[in-house]
Amino acid sequence: MPRITPAIVSSLAVLLLAGALDPVAANAWSFSKKTKSDASAVKGQGTNIVIQVYNRGLAPQDIKMDGQTYTMQPPQSLSIKGMSGTAVYADTTGNGYQKGELLFKLAPNMNGGTVKFN
Repeated sequence: MPRITPAIVSSLAVLLLAGALDPVAANAWSFSKKTKSDASAVKGQGTNIVIQVYNRGLAPQDIKMDGQTYTMQPPQSLSIKGMSGTAVYADTTGNGYQKGELLFKLAPNMNGGTVKFN
């Protein structure tokens, strides 16, 4: 029986978590005609931002956004998505920050970018 290395197991865990964050079915277009949305409802929602969060430290780091906790294994990245203005907090004590401390807020200029920790 082959031995599975910790790196492969970690990579699979990150892929599974990334898949859970952005289900394909939730964002799929139907083949029917697209309906027009109410412009006032869309205007109040803000901009959807997707960023990569990269743990360049030696220990796992947890962040919290909208009540959801995300664990970043070292040295790997994780894709997170939220509305513009959403706050991201430290959920573990790290290099230069405490648990519960505001790390950053999602902003339109961050879309597609990477935030690095430690």
